[in-house]
Amino acid sequence: MVRTARSAAAWLVALLALAGCDILAITPFPGFTDKTDVSVDLGSRVDGIGHGKDGLTYDLNVVTASGQQPRVLLLVEPPSGDGDGFRYTGQEIFMDQDLHVLGQAALGSTLDYFSKPYTYTHDGTILVGYSLFTAQGQAASPTLSATGLEGFGFTDGTRTYVFSTPSGAYTAFDLSWLEYDTGWGILASGTLGVIPDGARPSSTDANYANLGYQLVGLAYNSSTTEITFVLSRPSTGEIVAQRVTLATALTGGAVLAVSNGDWPFSVEADRPSLNADTQGLFLVRRDGWAERYPWTETGTLAGTGSRTRVVGDRSLTRRYAFLVSSTAGGPQYMYRFDPASRILTRYRRWW
Repeated sequence: MVRTARSAAAWLVALLALAGCDILAITPFPGFTDKTDVSVDLGSRVDGIGHGKDGLTYDLNVVTASGQQPRVLLLVEPPSGDGDGFRYTGQEIFMDQDLHVLGQAALGSTLDYFSKPYTYTHDGTILVGYSLFTAQGQAASPTLSATGLEGFGFTDGTRTYVFSTPSGAYTAFDLSWLEYDTGWGILASGTLGVIPDGARPSSTDANYANLGYQLVGLAYNSSTTEITFVLSRPSTGEIVAQRVTLATALTGGAVLAVSNGDWPFSVEADRPSLNADTQGLFLVRRDGWAERYPWTETGTLAGTGSRTRVVGDRSLTRRYAFLVSSTAGGPQYMYRFDPASRILTRYRRWW
């Protein structure tokens, strides 16, 4: 069921009169209630996936690419153990940007699972982990082999690239990358240094496991061919970001050369929930606030202006995703999924 809300402020006043102040615990933060745009009740679909089980978990993603229609993906994952051994039963719900359900996908094998990257590919399919789907959520062929990387991907229109920290590494001083060609074979692979060799600590350092970096997001600008890498560093509890061209990133021996002075701000979690795009990033903090940080377009990567608090939501179970088009007049939305009500809502831009 899709419904459009045009009088959200009056709706909130009426609810407050009926339910009192406790309503603030389950409704959007009042600062953006009037931006409520479209909602869809996914209760029946979620119940069909979960089969009445408790302990369902969710992940919400938006995938975009130049020339492609945005897709909103909600992953519903029931507990894997059912008493008969391991059986993965997670399913992905595919929606357009207006929250019309286009399809629902399950994996062919119960030994497979949905994971990063979530991205459009160069042939218009959507890459979720090692699996490919059409933009409507049907399985596409071929499926990539397990040589893929669980990281962040993008397309430049002719190739698909995936960057990640090395498999099994908690933190690292290098990023791994794969380049897939149009036949979905691996065309090239390599590494991209995060900091120069001479700046790396000794592996004998007692805190070595925390001194490296984690890749927590990236954004590709197709008009400038630049990649913005967003990394966290557990040892200092901060996020740094650095931007290089695609050509530079694929050059052997290339280094991001991030430093603590590039673009740091304090975070409460080693792996914060965030969404990076070509205009900046949204950071969802552990205290329930989501904040918008824009970055400069040229020169040293740095925050510009004041951070914008986007949402106040104390529930850590709710999931957020953002769609911010770099094209003038393009869509600018925030999506919010509430596991308690199973309602997915889109909000118009106000930040």
